[in-house]
Amino acid sequence: MSPDRILVAGAGAIGSFFGAQLAAAGRNVTFLVRPARRAALASGLSVDSAVASAELAHPCTLTAAELGSEQPFGLVLVACKAFDLDAVAREIEPVVRRGAVVLPLLNGMRQLDVLDERFGADAVAGGTCFVSVRRDDDGTIRHLGGGARLTFGARGPLRLPVDDLEALLTCPGFTVHRSSEIAAEMWAKWVFIAAAAGATGLVGGSIGELVAAGGSWIAAQLVAESAAIAAAHGFPQPEEALAVARKTVTEPGSELVPSLLQDLRAGQRTEAEHVLGDLIARRPDPSPGLLDAALVRLRVHESARSGG
Repeated sequence: MSPDRILVAGAGAIGSFFGAQLAAAGRNVTFLVRPARRAALASGLSVDSAVASAELAHPCTLTAAELGSEQPFGLVLVACKAFDLDAVAREIEPVVRRGAVVLPLLNGMRQLDVLDERFGADAVAGGTCFVSVRRDDDGTIRHLGGGARLTFGARGPLRLPVDDLEALLTCPGFTVHRSSEIAAEMWAKWVFIAAAAGATGLVGGSIGELVAAGGSWIAAQLVAESAAIAAAHGFPQPEEALAVARKTVTEPGSELVPSLLQDLRAGQRTEAEHVLGDLIARRPDPSPGLLDAALVRLRVHESARSGG
């Protein structure tokens, strides 16, 4: 294993942002991409950020077919869309079997179930991130402000020491937080993103538009429903955290547009099943609520876009 080599699986907005920042800081970063994305990256990768911009003239890329012949990696940063997770898990298997640790940055918890089953829990760290980014039409990764934070932690014995992992991830472009309670951090993020994505996806508008239309109660109710599920799994949310979540998703004039709504507006596939469907599946009470209503709305979108 080469502990200083990082493979970024998923070169969309999130993966490109973190991968480019790490590469600009001198890390040995390779992006796992499809052929079309490789062609797009051949002309370079640019991150526009008020915190720390990054310019990669020639980002290193590999396709899945090339992974088996590569030198080992120490870390695989999984930043793909949730609906690509199973395929990506299969693609990175040769790398993980040779000793790499996997750090997924997806919302929810299903990614841990999938990766643990395939690789074993000692190969999979817990992780989450808070960053608002988008990929512009010209390919630029635009950091929309509000800082950038990556949180990670071991959930038990991990094949790479957490000190080494922290050192590998620390760079000027974002804040790194090492958590001893990473599962709780992931559940907290899930509660927030399910409420924000569910509310905006249900009405098809930003948080500010939702509030202006009199829908603050929708977002607040989704926070309560999501938090109840977290509590049922042993992760009750502190009232301070819930207050922050409620304030964020009911803020008048807010321009918050979760990535799920961005995909919905663009007519693209969404992460509804991973963010909302899996959360609902973990609910001990089968009685439907607003989470179910949001999921139905998004399933209708999926059916329409696929011609079903």
